[in-house]
Amino acid sequence: MGYLEATIGYTIRRAQLAVFEDIYREFGDLGITLTQFSVMAVAADNPQVTQAELAEVLAVERPRIVPIVNALEARGLAKRLICDLDRRNRRIVLTADGLNLLLDLKRRFARHQSRLERLLGAGKGALLSTLREVGGLSEHARSASQRSRRRLAPLST
Repeated sequence: MGYLEATIGYTIRRAQLAVFEDIYREFGDLGITLTQFSVMAVAADNPQVTQAELAEVLAVERPRIVPIVNALEARGLAKRLICDLDRRNRRIVLTADGLNLLLDLKRRFARHQSRLERLLGAGKGALLSTLREVGGLSEHARSASQRSRRRLAPLST
């Protein structure tokens, strides 16, 4: 075993790549990326979420959300609505086609999730807890940031 293989960061990155590869195998024939799936899932769980809120929940820069939503909109899976209170804001909603596709994507994602759960076995809870701590996603870390923003449904895994 070399130096990198013994490091935490490298091992987490290799695991992330394997997880993403498995998801892409599930979604591949549909032409949907993991990021697009995430946007669709958050939009479905949070009706009329704004692009800015999507960026915050998904931890991406606000300008990066625009092309993702553009691609979903071009496929007829989502649409932007002008916010009544602030016409500068755009709220994202899934179309009927988007909601139908999301159901299929969630079934496919569940198969992926089942494979991971079989692999992790009883260690799943401890691993998730540790990864949340490492990522600053623990209840303690989240509570401070949530007081200052609209509460959105959490991303499910």
